[in-house]
Amino acid sequence: MDSSIEEIDDTESSFCSLWSTAHTKIDCVELFSNPNLGDDYFFNRLNIQANCSNISDTLNFIKNNHPYGLNNYYIHLIHNNKNSITKLNISKFGTMKILTLDINKYTTHGSKHVEIKVVDKILLNDWIDVFCRSFDSLETKNEVTTIFSQHYDKFTLLIAYYYIDEIKFPAGCCLLFEKNGKIGLYCLGTTYQFRRKGVARELISNAVKIAKNKGYDSIILQTLTKERFEEFYKRLGFKTLYKKILYTFYLN
Repeated sequence: MDSSIEEIDDTESSFCSLWSTAHTKIDCVELFSNPNLGDDYFFNRLNIQANCSNISDTLNFIKNNHPYGLNNYYIHLIHNNKNSITKLNISKFGTMKILTLDINKYTTHGSKHVEIKVVDKILLNDWIDVFCRSFDSLETKNEVTTIFSQHYDKFTLLIAYYYIDEIKFPAGCCLLFEKNGKIGLYCLGTTYQFRRKGVARELISNAVKIAKNKGYDSIILQTLTKERFEEFYKRLGFKTLYKKILYTFYLN
């Protein structure tokens, strides 16, 4: 596997570990689990390494010994992985594209209706509320609050406010996470009533500014193809770096 892809994948794994109540490596499978986040394909996952030769035995071991209060996990398998799990009769969930943007070629945008702020601890509760509403996951709010109370200093959080008649409304959010000389854009979301109003574009634009000021030349994000955001990102200049195939792994 390309070393750059390994570093990006490790950065994503480190990010996911901060959301986990259980994080462990079982043979060649890395397990991330947090039942308090519900049925989440990004955080309740099994990452399979490229050199995994006994996938079936390891998955059976996980099924029998490590449920951690979940009904299923989502297997994340890099597409060029030489090992295949198709013979295991596991359902495909979707395809995730890992995209990269050349920061130096990106033209930042501006909107008179959208204001972006870097979140300090005073605004943290606003960010958490917008995150949960953007991803229709208000039932996870207590758990998300716990996670960000513990790991606030590991992220750069951005919140978007949308102005209507000089009144501002919390409208969107994202965060930046850094490791291995890479910076990833995660948790990009917009509340339902403010979608298609340029909020996500402004969040990305400000994230790019921050990344550039930190000395980065590129920024990474992930998108699930079935959610149909890929074309939006590509119009902004993002390009596919590699992709993963996701499978649903039922425990019962």
